[in-house]
Amino acid sequence: MGDRSINRAATQGLGERMIDMSAWKDITVDVVDDLNLDPRNVRIEVKDTSPESDIIDDLFHNEKALSLVESICKIGLLTHEVPIAIKRDGKLIVVEGNRRVAALKAIQNPYLAPEHQARITRATQGVNRDALRTISVKLAPSEDDANQLIAAIHTGTQRVGWSPARQAAFFQAQIDAGKSPEYLISHYPTVEVKKFIIRSQILNLFRNAHYEDLELRDYIRRRNFPVSVLARLYDYEGFLVVAKIRVNEQKATVQLEAPQEQFDKMAEKIIGDIKTKHINTRTLNSTQSAFYIDYMDKLRDLVNTYNEAEVHVPGNVAIVGGTQAATTSVLSQPATPPSQGSLPVGGPTAQPAVAPAPKAGPAKKDPTPSKVAEPPKVSHNYLNLGQVKIDPAYPPAIHKIYSELVLINIKKYPNATLDLLRTFLEKSIKAYAEKLKVDLKQHAGQQSGSGFVQLGHCLTWLEEHLKNTRQTAFIQVIKKIRGNKVGVYTPTVDHMNAINHNHHVFATSDEVRDCWDGMEGLVRMMLKP
Repeated sequence: MGDRSINRAATQGLGERMIDMSAWKDITVDVVDDLNLDPRNVRIEVKDTSPESDIIDDLFHNEKALSLVESICKIGLLTHEVPIAIKRDGKLIVVEGNRRVAALKAIQNPYLAPEHQARITRATQGVNRDALRTISVKLAPSEDDANQLIAAIHTGTQRVGWSPARQAAFFQAQIDAGKSPEYLISHYPTVEVKKFIIRSQILNLFRNAHYEDLELRDYIRRRNFPVSVLARLYDYEGFLVVAKIRVNEQKATVQLEAPQEQFDKMAEKIIGDIKTKHINTRTLNSTQSAFYIDYMDKLRDLVNTYNEAEVHVPGNVAIVGGTQAATTSVLSQPATPPSQGSLPVGGPTAQPAVAPAPKAGPAKKDPTPSKVAEPPKVSHNYLNLGQVKIDPAYPPAIHKIYSELVLINIKKYPNATLDLLRTFLEKSIKAYAEKLKVDLKQHAGQQSGSGFVQLGHCLTWLEEHLKNTRQTAFIQVIKKIRGNKVGVYTPTVDHMNAINHNHHVFATSDEVRDCWDGMEGLVRMMLKP
């Protein structure tokens, strides 16, 4: 019965790479004299050279082996599943069932778990220890065969799986042993190997960061660290751009492209916020929630603060993100461009006149009825590009522009942002046309007689394409952007061109948001994988 259940679990989990466990030998062994616990077991965190007493202590301290001892002493040893063993260096090593074997060893000798010796002794009173000393195990033909079974059990759906960190550690241990991600991906076709490898590598990035608070360094190294909270961040493309972590999902590789010091500061904040429970799987449940957007804004602020402080030159000019930016403040300008001859007097450094404070007098009654104050509208410093997913096959320029838009502060740099949005829209259309194998140069030449492809030409082609493919939901979006109908001026091509070319026209952060809101759905449709 027990053998059949294990065989069924293995065959269901491994699909085409089905292992015939009926060919595996059943052997009867002495748990004390014949079996050795596995120091490479991902459940435990001891060195390969650690004595067995350290392994037992770890399993009792961290894996609740004591509760298993008490259960066995109360109801007996359940044999619906049997331990799996392999031959390694001339020894019989338990690779599946270490906790069970450790419990059986402690039943025979309670002093193997000195911290729990008293409770084990009480639990084993009246128990026939001899009946629990000899057990049956399955002998796997090789460690690879055993690993396939272990992966099916603990990273598949046959039983309650390991913690996310333990699942990742299983595959990371094999990579550390010299196996390539490509080998693991092909060797475990029914397991989400890529996800586990990426999880392990990102977790290692955070574990290897430098923490000024040493408690955070110890906290992230704990076996019960809530890696699922961290996953709510790194599963979001926008976070990877902000953190400058490049993930290749096809090859299951992770590369940190940010300066180490910058990443250290971000890791300090994130791990600190996880430790204090400021962020958790509930608060980070949706990338569109106000909390999530606000938290991403804080991470962007942290990155930008680091970048702005990184390099300075003498005078009133600082190097910001590789470009020069004046450090002097600029007066707020009116929402509409001033007409010729009515430019503000005093230049950008002029200070507004301050009216003298009125003399104190008796308070006057307000004749108008009091109104309940409305909560102020939250105005974020960054565009919310969280829903944009870019086809990996698109040119690098698309990804580069996207990464800049994610980080640019629209309150500080509204004109730069709007100019970049116009570029992003035009290049997105061109990349989309190229994906569909459309020659936009030929199309532009038919319209203007030249071979130059401008934003207007791109939008004309895109509108025709949407009509031909009956994607009617986006046709009105195109019309609004092209300005063919009377409506709001802000998200139109004319407005974006004016920002780009007219020296009397400037942008505000609200106009930047309006432009992005007007084109977001269209851009998402074109860029999606």
